[in-house]
Amino acid sequence: MKARLALAAALLALAPAARAGFQTADKATTGAQFLKLGGGARAEGLGEAYTALPEEADAMYWNPAGLTRIPHHCATVMHQALPAGINYEFAAYGQKVGTAVAAGASVQYLSQPSIDQTDSEGFATGSTFRPADFAAALGGAYTLHDEDFGIFDGSSFGATGKYISSTITKTASTFAGDVGFLSPAFPVLDRDMRVAYAATNLGGTLKFQQLSDNLPTNLRLGASWALAKGWLVAFDIDEPVDNTPYYAAGTEYRLEVNDDASFSGRFGLDSRALGDSGGLSGLSFGLGARFQSFGLDYAFAPMGALGMTNSLSLAFSF
Repeated sequence: MKARLALAAALLALAPAARAGFQTADKATTGAQFLKLGGGARAEGLGEAYTALPEEADAMYWNPAGLTRIPHHCATVMHQALPAGINYEFAAYGQKVGTAVAAGASVQYLSQPSIDQTDSEGFATGSTFRPADFAAALGGAYTLHDEDFGIFDGSSFGATGKYISSTITKTASTFAGDVGFLSPAFPVLDRDMRVAYAATNLGGTLKFQQLSDNLPTNLRLGASWALAKGWLVAFDIDEPVDNTPYYAAGTEYRLEVNDDASFSGRFGLDSRALGDSGGLSGLSFGLGARFQSFGLDYAFAPMGALGMTNSLSLAFSF
């Protein structure tokens, strides 16, 4: 147990060191902002405090190391309705390959309503354009099973490579990658805890004509802790390249009805969005249900004067 806690402390020590240059002045200085929109309504209901929690195909977005927690095969699809008629879709698949290896794939797509095109003087040209964004990723993960690795015995490591395309009136594309780490469960006060670290959207730039935009690289340190049977809490520290560090926290209570059915309630807090648009922005709420190999999750997050986001996802295990 002491060794596992030392590992958690070492990961925590990485966070302040990574903050250099990550500040408010960098806000909105990156492109491909759709890459921040998440994957799976369970994570959205938990305020996106999810780095140490993935156990289904949504690990392709949050932490590829979590692919190793998939028992056999899993597929996840999500639809998210955003203000101003913007829609976001996420789909992922993951499976075990042997006892220690897992693999997965995912796609993200953001669509917007048509926009009237204007000339350099602001007059309508009679034409319209429709911005859209797309990303496709392939990934894999491996679990170490060797006592010679000490505290890392049982830990998982994962990585993905992704293709990213963004269209305004012209299209720009690039490649990027994610890497992740997930510890095995270890006891803290007789309850299971996991720690995790993920770095997402590494490398690549989107170049439109003469201007290039960096990708929204994000470094995340996370932990999850099972406080009691069916009840867990999660906490993440995020360090985006285009903003100051922020935290996310969430809790979930799962009621087991029988071996084949359970229902969950979730609450989350994302400090990045607190006060951005007034009202209850920064808070999120969610519900979930699991029936044998089928899962349904829903989340909503108020955005003050902008309305709210609604996320619905389905998960299939087989």
